[in-house]
Amino acid sequence: MKKIVLAIASVALALSLVSCASTKAEDEVIQAPEGMDVQEDDGLLHLEYKYIGQAKGSTCTKIPASKIITNKDYSKPTPVDLYCDAPEEVEFLGKKCVRIPSNGDGNIRVIWLFDKPVDAASVSTFSFSCAGLDIPIDNTWTANIALMYNNDITSGEHATAMYPIAAGLDEFLTRTYDLNSPEGKEGLWGNGYKPEGQFMGIQIYYGGRDPIFIKDLILK
Repeated sequence: MKKIVLAIASVALALSLVSCASTKAEDEVIQAPEGMDVQEDDGLLHLEYKYIGQAKGSTCTKIPASKIITNKDYSKPTPVDLYCDAPEEVEFLGKKCVRIPSNGDGNIRVIWLFDKPVDAASVSTFSFSCAGLDIPIDNTWTANIALMYNNDITSGEHATAMYPIAAGLDEFLTRTYDLNSPEGKEGLWGNGYKPEGQFMGIQIYYGGRDPIFIKDLILK
């Protein structure tokens, strides 16, 4: 009987030591050095930039935009609310630009809303520069930029003149579209330019959670 009791006591002691060691190891992993916070990997690209202030419609652009709106989906006839931080004016890769974060739906959908609708026939060229993401020039599915028509609704959304975006992680890539060229009239997935109607703004969409940096958004 004494041997059995001793054996049980030995097992209990061993289990207690293992438990303590495990708890100590876990504590060592969780606890950070004094004055430092533990940060979990959120899977995002954390690129260095300098914050300047909240971005406005005229920030780093040459378009008649009054606002940059990230917290509403304007592709719908009635804008749909989104959860999203405000756009920021920053310096990235030595250039002043607009930093757009992802929204609560896990993507980027931002619109530069014009002061008033712009006649489509009055413009022929628009260009922009993007960085912060790895989107090759020939990519046609990761992201897009769209001139959004005001009153033309197709399949429950505003019609657009839509085109691919290009961006580099360590450089701004620029794309320029001649709206009256075959490429401009074809657009992305058949959503091309037509001179009838008016544009309400320029929307940028990216189907991912990493922020994007935009500069030199020009419509003329």
